[in-house]
Amino acid sequence: MGVIRHRLCRVGVIAFLVLGPESAPAQTFRVLVHSAPRAPGAAGRGALKRLTRPTVIRVGQDAYVEGVLAGEASILRNRAALQAMAILARTWALRYRGRHHAQGFDFCSLTHCQVFRLPRGQQEVYPTRIIDAAGTTEGLVLKYHGRLADPYFTADCGGVTESAANLWPDRGEPYLVSISDAYCAASGHSSWQREIPLERVAPILRNGMALVVKRPLREVRVATRDSSGRVRTLEVLAGGSFVINANQFRYAVGQRLGWDLLKSNLYTVKRIGNSLVFYGRGLGHGVGFCQAGADAMAGLGLDYRQILAHYFPGTTVSKFSPVANSAPDPVSSTDHFELAYPDSQTQWVSRTLNVLESWRTHFAQLTRPPVVRVHVETWGTTADFIRATGEPGWVAGSSDGKSIFLQPLGMLASKGILDSTLRHELTHLMLHQLRASGVSGWFEEGFVLYLTGEPITSGAPSRATGRTLGQALARPRSAAEMHAAYARAALVVRRLAEQRGRTVLWRVLEHPTADDLKWLKRQESRPLLP
Repeated sequence: MGVIRHRLCRVGVIAFLVLGPESAPAQTFRVLVHSAPRAPGAAGRGALKRLTRPTVIRVGQDAYVEGVLAGEASILRNRAALQAMAILARTWALRYRGRHHAQGFDFCSLTHCQVFRLPRGQQEVYPTRIIDAAGTTEGLVLKYHGRLADPYFTADCGGVTESAANLWPDRGEPYLVSISDAYCAASGHSSWQREIPLERVAPILRNGMALVVKRPLREVRVATRDSSGRVRTLEVLAGGSFVINANQFRYAVGQRLGWDLLKSNLYTVKRIGNSLVFYGRGLGHGVGFCQAGADAMAGLGLDYRQILAHYFPGTTVSKFSPVANSAPDPVSSTDHFELAYPDSQTQWVSRTLNVLESWRTHFAQLTRPPVVRVHVETWGTTADFIRATGEPGWVAGSSDGKSIFLQPLGMLASKGILDSTLRHELTHLMLHQLRASGVSGWFEEGFVLYLTGEPITSGAPSRATGRTLGQALARPRSAAEMHAAYARAALVVRRLAEQRGRTVLWRVLEHPTADDLKWLKRQESRPLLP
């Protein structure tokens, strides 16, 4: 949906208020809001006194949906589009309830969750069209094969929606695929043009993306596109040639020049004079429900079921049944991480997120960290971890370069390795995203150990195995063999840093020469034991 942005809801003094008629806790959500409208009397569904500090209010499902429509659906004018959006807002809330469980509420009211607005105006009630959209779809949710769907939305897809897998590989659901969408062609964002002087782009590349741009910037051009036609990578010509991630570039531009400058990654770029000119379409990431297209579809007479079927192929609209839909694990989030965990691990959630944020900040002083939010998941038992990940029981955690998977947090804490495991796996994820093609996995492992400073002694299996360093790290046959491989990788990386300096480690990881690649292969093929 259109809420994956980088803003943290900070908790101030928390108070609990009720918006709307009191109902059973299972039918309400706790929402952190930063202000509430002044109420001269008790009239109106949203009658609350004005508050000056962040406040947690308890709202019913329909009241929450109305607040999200007020915050997220300002461009929607037609009834069926608002109804479709109401169903998506309700589905997301039921699927992700408890996202801020560790902080004492379910959702914040900012873009980190869904933008939620309290009613304003003299009567302090929502507009009739919003109340109607929530009321006429009461209890309706979007499902895929009987389970709650993941309901992404975007302002304007530019004529073709994006596949979720292109942006977030762990969320590549069959109903979140790229589809052609002619309905948003008349949108105000269907075509846009932006010009950025080269002299403003160069500092962004150097400071925002940590590129070593020593010569004047000559050109930025599209290198690769994904399946929807959106730019995946860009080639930067400035003395040498650099290939950069288009999402990271757009984020860096947004931070420094304004978020509305590059509206999407659906563009072409051309140098004209001393400027880069971007010719683009759409607004936002483009995944899922296109608000501009949905409003046009509703204007043509299509109903909310037809609209949702268009943007989420294979899904159905039906009543939510708590019994039929087992609740997913709670999810707690910060600016850069979301942690899914069973209730048994709640005690260690805040500590886990704090350690991850702190280590990410430390890593950002060395090189650029990932732009997208990192998904972290833990389980209630080691057996559950093994079944879910396929890892052996002696492994404390793992990363696939996109997400982090952990043994039970409580178990790691009891062994005194929770913090070190978090630092280790996050460093793996960040280095993996920077690692160039052809760079051996053993080097990444050794570099991780070098950066985290973990004490790895020269352990070894009890007897020679005949296996190489690369084989032992890729598929260790025992904890002892894995330990020996870690020690060897750490030793080789540390010696390289001592002999040639720490900066050479980053160069080998990101921009290896032909000689570097040969050296990496030689080390990888050496026997683990002399």
